[in-house]
Amino acid sequence: MNDASNITGLAHIAIALRDAEPVVRTLVDSLGATRGGEELLDGGALRVVFVHLGPVTVELLEPRSAEHTVAKFLEARGPGLHHVSLEVRDLPAQLARAKAAGVRLIDDTPRPGAHGTQVAFLHPKSLGGVLVELCQAKKR
Repeated sequence: MNDASNITGLAHIAIALRDAEPVVRTLVDSLGATRGGEELLDGGALRVVFVHLGPVTVELLEPRSAEHTVAKFLEARGPGLHHVSLEVRDLPAQLARAKAAGVRLIDDTPRPGAHGTQVAFLHPKSLGGVLVELCQAKKR
């Protein structure tokens, strides 16, 4: 397998919001989206609501704590695009490749994400101002 094939697709696009429900309704009513499940992450400090638009998943991030990084993001930038998540086959290998290429890592090692995934973030200053999440599905 060549290294380029480690990325297998777009996992999701994440949007930071103070209240996810109005955007869920708008996506369902205006674009025919399907509401997926939701999870509480980071000890309940972050509510994540999933919305499916055909092959694209939108992850709506709603902080439940003023101390959460998404709450701080909202304070600094307001609602909007938070990150783009890429599916990878081998997260540790992809992190090593990114680091070797000079990309600044937010997470040096994978950590738990939604749906039992492992995730790690790459710093936006290394990637044109876009926060990128690498996401590996749990082993089957």
